[in-house]
This record gives sequence, C-alpha cells and structure tokens, in this order.
Amino acid sequence: MVRQTSIASASAGQPQQQWLPLQACVDWLLAGPRPQPDDIHNDLLQQRTNKTKTLVVAVAASLLIASLSAAMTGAAWAYAWVLAEIALGSTRICLMMKALAKAKRDRRAPVNVAPIWAGLSSVILISAGCYQCVASGVMPLVLMAGIGLANLVGGIASRNAGTPRYGILLICILTLPFALATMLSPVPFLFIIGLQTPVYTAGMIFLLLENHKILLDLHHSERNNRLMAHHDQLTGLPNRALNQKLFAEMLDGPWPDAAAATSKLTVFCVDLDGFKGVNDRFGHATGDAVLVAVAKRLCASVRDADVVCRIGGDEFVILLPDITDDEAAAVAQRIIARVAEPFEFAPAARVGASIGLASAPRDGVTVDDLLSAADRAMYEAKRRGKGAFVIHGATVEPVSLVPEAIPFLPAPKAHALAC
Repeated sequence: MVRQTSIASASAGQPQQQWLPLQACVDWLLAGPRPQPDDIHNDLLQQRTNKTKTLVVAVAASLLIASLSAAMTGAAWAYAWVLAEIALGSTRICLMMKALAKAKRDRRAPVNVAPIWAGLSSVILISAGCYQCVASGVMPLVLMAGIGLANLVGGIASRNAGTPRYGILLICILTLPFALATMLSPVPFLFIIGLQTPVYTAGMIFLLLENHKILLDLHHSERNNRLMAHHDQLTGLPNRALNQKLFAEMLDGPWPDAAAATSKLTVFCVDLDGFKGVNDRFGHATGDAVLVAVAKRLCASVRDADVVCRIGGDEFVILLPDITDDEAAAVAQRIIARVAEPFEFAPAARVGASIGLASAPRDGVTVDDLLSAADRAMYEAKRRGKGAFVIHGATVEPVSLVPEAIPFLPAPKAHALAC
C-alpha cells in the first residue's frame, strides 16, 4: 500500500530501524478494517485534505473554548491553552494547505503524515483543556466544553471517514477524559453527563464506521467505472481509449538524438490470422477463450515497460518505448512464435499473428501517423503471406514463424518486408 515513509528518516544520524515500530504504528492507524488496493487506499488518505473548511471551523471552535476559559477563570493553564491553540491551529492549517496543493499536483504522491501528528496533538491539547474546564467547577465552562467536544467529534467523524482507526482514536481521546472528569466532579448531578458520554462516543464511532463504508463503496464504484471505461472487458487489457492516452504520454518528454539507434516509441499493430475460422468452426465461446489466451501470451512476450492493448475484435496494439529495431524485431518474432502455439483447451483451434511495426520519429511523431504506418505494415504482412512481421519503410529479410501444419492459415510465403 501507499505509505509516507519519510518519518523513518526524521532524525538524521539515527538508525532507520529505530523508527520502524513508529512507522508500523502509523501505518496501522491509517489503514482501514480491510486491506484495499493501493489507489483506493491513497484516495482515502487524500480525501482528508479536501475538508479544509471543516478543519478551519474546528480550529476556531477550540480556540474559542480556550479563550472563554481564560476569560472566565483567569488561570495560567487557560492562557497557556490559548497560546498553544494559536500555534498548533495555525500549524495545522498551513500543513493542510500544503498537503492540498501537493495532492492537486500529484494524486499519486505519498501522503504526508505531518498533519496526522498535528491533528493528534491538537486533540490531546483540547481534551486536556476540557478536563480542566470540568475540574474548575464553573458550570457555564463545563457546559461550553461539553458542547464544543460534541461539535468537534462530529467533525472528526466526517473528516476521518477514510481513516476510521485514526478517527476512533481521536474521538476516544476527546470524550473519555471528559467523561471521567464529570463523573469525578463534586458538582451535583454532573456525573449524569459522564454516564451519557460513553454512549455518545459509541454512537459517533458507529457513525464514523458507516461513513467509512459509504465512502469505500463510492471509491470502489468509481474504480470499477474507470476500469470499465479504459479496459477491455474480455481480456482486461487497456482498450482503445486508454491506448490513446498511453500513446500520448509515451510520446511526451525528451526525444532521442537523430543519430540514436533507440526509437522514442515503437508501435506494433497485431492482427490474428485464422481467428474467423476458429469462431466459425468452434463457436464464439472458444473464440473468446482464444482471445484471452492470446492476450496472456502477448503480455508474456513483451518487456515490463511495454503496454499491450486490445482495440477491438482480434486486433491488438503494443507500445514499446525506447527500443531499437533489432530488439523490436526480436519481440515480434517471439510474439509470432507464442501465438502460433496450440491451445490446451482446443488444440485444433490454431491462429497466427501478422504484425506491422512503426517507430517514432522515423515513421511519424504523432499518434495518428504511427498507427497509420503500423497498420499499413500489418496489412502488408497479411498480403504477403501472414504469420510474419513487417517493419514500415525498412528493407529486411522476411520473417515467418507460423508452422505450415496450422489449419485455417495459408502456407507462409517469402515476401519483402518494406511498405
């Protein structure tokens, strides 16, 4: 899961191992009841940064309680509380604004735990101050502290729905010392408030957990919608829409020198040979199983940095960044050989692959130019015998790796590989 690990090096010169138990504690606090995918977990952490208005109101409310306590009691602890609230409250707001700006720049950036510690420190400070309010015996101050705590607990249940363990800890720190103080107070009947406070605390904890469940369901629905919009439902590969986005991202950034052997991006257009015959003879269920198996073989044949996409039917596009022509040719040979292997679930259902290759900047510098060039090269491969690859605009020896015994495919012919 995504975690902020800078706390492990918070003190220069100290061994990192000394901070591991503390980091493990923070990780546990920020985790939910059940493990979640990294993107959802990070979104749950980041959603706290969007509640800046709630934070400002909470800081103002706690400062108001501290100020009224100082005005009504004139005690040193109350004035110290006011000063601490000013310092800690302004720090929390600054940290939250920085975290919000960072989240807007990069949603995948690790979450900064500094606001987490600041929030915990603030809650401890407020709890201690409210305990002193009850110990003062001034009834208006006791009532004000109780109302203020109730408001703050409501805000915590809202702001910390993504981190329920942390939220529950804050709620307990706020309410339980207050409940203990009221039950120990000599003020008549004040213990009744102390008896009710744990019940209120339990109710707010259940509300927090309900908010967490609702928030989690929303994030899972959003994640599923993104997957459905950008991934092929049959093979799970990126679809045409995501292919265009990835294409543009890979073309962005610095380009290699004109004399460099490595291309900025090489594009494979892959079309299956004989797939229609498999569908007609064995049915669409077998055809779908063949597409799934081919997708796995394509992914297993390319490098970790490469991306395999299904753009429709039996057509695939593969994006290979920073690769030479020789390396691309080796990958194409590997793909043709793997695709031509028989399938265990239907040994008689055999297909091959025709591949067209285009590279940037030699064959174009835009998405449309490269796709058009690779598509022309792929049709040239089909026209000249299938089961081969063609490098657009290059003159190389013909390559065909499809065994002649494969049914539904014409016997491979010798052909030129230049479009």
